[in-house]
Amino acid sequence: MSKMCLCSFVVAISAGCAESVTPEELGDYTLWPSMGGDTFTVRGRAPGHGDTIRVIYVNPTAAMAETISPSYPLGSTIVKEIRNNVDGEAGDINYIAIMRRQDTVVDEGLEANGGWLFSEQRPAGSAETHRDLCWNRCHVAAPYNGAFYDYRTK
Repeated sequence: MSKMCLCSFVVAISAGCAESVTPEELGDYTLWPSMGGDTFTVRGRAPGHGDTIRVIYVNPTAAMAETISPSYPLGSTIVKEIRNNVDGEAGDINYIAIMRRQDTVVDEGLEANGGWLFSEQRPAGSAETHRDLCWNRCHVAAPYNGAFYDYRTK
């Protein structure tokens, strides 16, 4: 099976395995940087996201985590807007990926998504859905307690 066919198969299967979730509302996460949170922009290819631009918002709890805990504390939320890459500039939002710290489980919590609730809005603004694929195929290997970048530091 070619890589393209395999990728299409995995995407099709994962789309069918989504479950609706109703977590606490995010509110306007774009305001987090003005409230003590932060924002980062990452460009280029990334597993699971392709050649996109990811605009990442970190809530104040996650941003200050380094001073109060060796890991992200309960209430940490990271929002990733996956946007079209239009000649190196951020285009329209393809979807929004959301990580919410729900549990303090770290090392022993691999079976429980490392203590995170992973959800998506496809399209942006729609109801959130959860797929185990985010944790099982990707974030389980992340070096910062489920996150690939230590958003607590610059």
